[in-house]
Amino acid sequence: MMRVFCGVSELLLCFIVCVSSESIPIPEDVRVTSLDMGLVLEWDPPQNTTDTLFNYTAEIRNWRNHYEPGCVRSSSLSCDFINDITTFGVYQLRVRTELHGETSDWVETKNFTVDEITEISAPRVELTSRKGQTEVDITDPPMKKRNLRDVYTYVSYLIFYWKKGEAKKEELIRDQNRVILTNLEPLVDYCVEVAVLYMTNKTSQFSNMTCVTNTSSNEAEPGLIAVVLVVSFLVVLAAVVLAFLAVWYSYKVCKIIFPDPKLPENLKQFLSQQSQSPILSAMQESTQLKEHFNELRIFQKEPDSSQDSQHIQEDKDTCCTEADNEEMASSTSEEKHLLAELTLL
Repeated sequence: MMRVFCGVSELLLCFIVCVSSESIPIPEDVRVTSLDMGLVLEWDPPQNTTDTLFNYTAEIRNWRNHYEPGCVRSSSLSCDFINDITTFGVYQLRVRTELHGETSDWVETKNFTVDEITEISAPRVELTSRKGQTEVDITDPPMKKRNLRDVYTYVSYLIFYWKKGEAKKEELIRDQNRVILTNLEPLVDYCVEVAVLYMTNKTSQFSNMTCVTNTSSNEAEPGLIAVVLVVSFLVVLAAVVLAFLAVWYSYKVCKIIFPDPKLPENLKQFLSQQSQSPILSAMQESTQLKEHFNELRIFQKEPDSSQDSQHIQEDKDTCCTEADNEEMASSTSEEKHLLAELTLL
């Protein structure tokens, strides 16, 4: 009797649970998306329930085989688990619908590793052309967990390039992120698209089409021209500065070797005071001493005898002596006058 009662109770409980679960519909189209090592669980609302606002709870099963909530009673149709994962972990996600305290069944995903399911975004591409060659510079897309080459051992680049306006494309696969495209026609526009190859058989999103005009092989590089101009300017500037310094130092050396004959100020003052001296003025104004003389007339008479000749000679000597005495007296008077002025000073 007791066993029959227990069996009826279990059936009733199972019926109640089934009715309760069936009353809340499950989310539709549950899917896992991963871009650049991120992890997002997305879903659609239950069918035929556009007028009902459901909440959703999403969880992740970690390496310890335990489920941990990522989003709880959220009205969003997605849940981001980027903070709950590592690069090489194995995970499983699940989500359910909630309404007025009642919940639907869990909808679970399969087990997966993020590095295997993730999609890589397009790389960044820059083109430069010089001397008839075009260089392709590729930058890996940024990852949300570590770097691209830290996650994948083998990474290469699939490069398509073609003449702009033509359908035929050339293909290259290179391991380097800087590739030179040779044998291109000069002054022709070329376009390039690049994708990342990883995990041997997977391809990232293609980059946007990038175009550039291939230069002529004999064209001088703009950078080289700029460098030449800058160097030339610096050389000319240095030459001008050196010439100025040479002239300046030569002038200074000449001034040291041949200084200006400048008198000290005290000596200049003394000389200026002496220039006003009456002695100096008298010396500057003085001229040669005037010679004083008397007119002497000589009358010659034939002597009658030796006695007359003697008297004439005596008269001549007397006249000359008187003239000399008068001249000496005049000179002596002028010297006395100058000596008197010096004495007064």
